[in-house]
Amino acid sequence: MKSFLKREIVFAISVCAAALSSFFNPPSPSWIDAIDFRTLAMLFALMGISEGLKASGFFDSIAGVMMKRAKGTKGLSFSLIAIVFLSSMLFTNDVSLLMFVPFSAMLLDKAGCDEDYIIKVVVLETISANLGSMTTPVGNPQNLYICSFFSVGAAEFFSAILPYSLLSAVLIAALAAILLSKDQSVEKDEREVRKMDRPRTVIYLCFLLLALLSVFHVVSWKLLLASEIIALLIIDRSIFRRIDYILLLTFVAFFIFSENIRNAEGIRNLLSEPMKAQPIALSAAVSQVISNVPAAILLSSFAENFRGVLIGTDIGGLGTPIASLASLISLKIYFRRGQGRKGRYMALFLLLNFLLLALLFAFSIIIG
Repeated sequence: MKSFLKREIVFAISVCAAALSSFFNPPSPSWIDAIDFRTLAMLFALMGISEGLKASGFFDSIAGVMMKRAKGTKGLSFSLIAIVFLSSMLFTNDVSLLMFVPFSAMLLDKAGCDEDYIIKVVVLETISANLGSMTTPVGNPQNLYICSFFSVGAAEFFSAILPYSLLSAVLIAALAAILLSKDQSVEKDEREVRKMDRPRTVIYLCFLLLALLSVFHVVSWKLLLASEIIALLIIDRSIFRRIDYILLLTFVAFFIFSENIRNAEGIRNLLSEPMKAQPIALSAAVSQVISNVPAAILLSSFAENFRGVLIGTDIGGLGTPIASLASLISLKIYFRRGQGRKGRYMALFLLLNFLLLALLFAFSIIIG
């Protein structure tokens, strides 16, 4: 139990929050009504797609091509950071980090890079995953929820978020150019020779397209869910065992917690006015404490429109490690390194995260 709680601390917190807040709103049918089954179905589908692409060798094939073409560690590092930024748009920020952070550390170790250089790459990859994922509705769970909750159309979504995504790409490229100056030859790795299962990859990429259409209400989420379950039963039942059901239950607990908070008049009054006056600032601030996904679920009910809570929770993924679950993933991966320098990692992580958070928040004020 202790090991489980350490591994699934966010789930434990969400269950405690739902239980304690039930004093404001005891168990009732309203709890069922508060659960956004569309968001849960979309998350299930996307996790299945990500795991299927991973099993098909799609990610390994991309990594192998990158390594084959890299002439030195500087070019490879830039490529890794860029691919994390781009892949997080479609395969979520946590999947991108799970795939590329261990691979990056392994490659840079083989190239003889010192620990400070590896720390810089991993921190920049983490930032890239959090900021790249905000570009699309399927890049991270809070975008998926917000699009569902407010019935956001494609034009509305991209007009709101693309300026921040483009600025983020420029800022990350500038930081990489400043911090990553070392260049050494790269040793080839056996991962580059792994063959991709093309038929399965095509199937999962088709489901990814179907998921994108479902987010914008072009295709029914029920059709997506049913067709993907049938396909998995036929081609790869093992994917069902790899889906993160604890994450789905975490969402259920936060849905109930948010419903209970909405029924607490004092807390409702405390949040409603700041959300009208400074939705981006409040959303980003709350994300630092409870993470941006539960912040989006909690604050959406108090927002006048989707833009403030979308931008606030997306840029609010920067800052503290708990602000984004993806940040905790890369932190855990790096801290497992025997030669890792935890203090150095945290210092650079906090410095760069809060610097970019401040710059993006200032940008939100400038463009109104």
